[in-house]
Amino acid sequence: MKPHRAFVAAALLALLLAPHPTSAERGVYALVTLEGSVNPIMADYIVDSIKKAPAQGAEFVVLRIDTPGGMLNSTREIIQAILSSEIPVIVFTAPRGAQAASAGGFIMLSAHVAAMAPGTEIGAMHPVSPLVDFDEKEGEDKEKGKGKGPDNVMGKKILNDTVAYGKSLAQLRRRNVAWTERAIRDAISSTYLEALNQNVIDLVADDMDDLLKKLDGRIVDMNGKAVMLSTQGARRLDLVMDWKQRMLNFLADPNVVYYLFLIAVVGIGIELKSPGLILPGVVGVVALFLFLMAVRILPVNAAGLILLATSIVLFILELKFASYGLLALAGIVAFVIGSMILFDSPLPGGQVPMTTVAAVLVFLLLFFFGAIRAVIKTHRGQVQTGREGIVGETGRAMSDFGGSGRVFVHGEIWNAHSEDDIRRDDAVEVRAIDGMVLEVKKRA
Repeated sequence: MKPHRAFVAAALLALLLAPHPTSAERGVYALVTLEGSVNPIMADYIVDSIKKAPAQGAEFVVLRIDTPGGMLNSTREIIQAILSSEIPVIVFTAPRGAQAASAGGFIMLSAHVAAMAPGTEIGAMHPVSPLVDFDEKEGEDKEKGKGKGPDNVMGKKILNDTVAYGKSLAQLRRRNVAWTERAIRDAISSTYLEALNQNVIDLVADDMDDLLKKLDGRIVDMNGKAVMLSTQGARRLDLVMDWKQRMLNFLADPNVVYYLFLIAVVGIGIELKSPGLILPGVVGVVALFLFLMAVRILPVNAAGLILLATSIVLFILELKFASYGLLALAGIVAFVIGSMILFDSPLPGGQVPMTTVAAVLVFLLLFFFGAIRAVIKTHRGQVQTGREGIVGETGRAMSDFGGSGRVFVHGEIWNAHSEDDIRRDDAVEVRAIDGMVLEVKKRA
């Protein structure tokens, strides 16, 4: 007997023998929520929830998702937890308007039951690696002797490995393998109805109540064993993040980490420009601390971090030395490349968008060539306040004198001494100050 026929037979037997719960025998299901990017903190939360759900009496897990993508390693951890789960895991893209993009698409493929709400979409699973992205057409042309570009082996390996991973999940769950390959190679996306018609998902549900109604009595394949879902009157068990996980999850977003870096640079820079303001310095130091905490959570590329720090140094050096823009240009290149490779993830949602990189770069350039230039100019310039600030000032004599007399300088009357013969109303220049006596000379 073929495997799928054996499963059908086992499913029919399970349906006939399954006990029908009474109103007093309400089942329990666990609700886990994936909202936002897939990162290590989110993965830990979901994996732990799937593992502890059976111990808390849950008969199945509903993983409700709305994600633009995220880290590939974190995605694999979630999928491994789903594949090894003791109870069925239903992945539901909801509410209306939600998406299961990139990493979300892989998670949907791995589900025991995949469902979507109206107005949602799935797909765009092409791996993204800015420095090693592989162009298949270019590779084919080169093999035929037409292409001139280099054969990007690293990009080819990443793409082929991701395709194989997606196809294996689709084959395991008997879903559309051809669609999966196109979603990865060509980054196609599908609406909820297109996904249903093409056997990418199993059902469409308006909301949680509708989902439970459509799941009731459904047979699920649990590693060759037929399990029937009983959802009538099921009680929901919410498994949510604690406060620490929520805080770390907020910091584990590549966009948040990037903006923390910007706030740290600007805050500390303003404090250096105007010492004593305190608030900008405190905000900058706190942002720097959070940035360093976040880069310990995310899979950060050390080379990218070094390039970002190098770019800041190059911007400062450009203000100090006349390089005719070469240092600034090198800083821009270092900043862009460092931003592109800062996070080790080939999936969309796990990297900083180029629009964000460009916006932050423009802001930093304006800041460095505005605020920081003023700081350097101030330090290079002559002291303009206090007793020392009066040296070099000009004034006029209040009377005739050839030794000691009085002069009017800087809006004040001073005792003065001069080796020159000074006449009343002569212009004088302050050469030095000794206590409360100005050393002056007659201006030509």
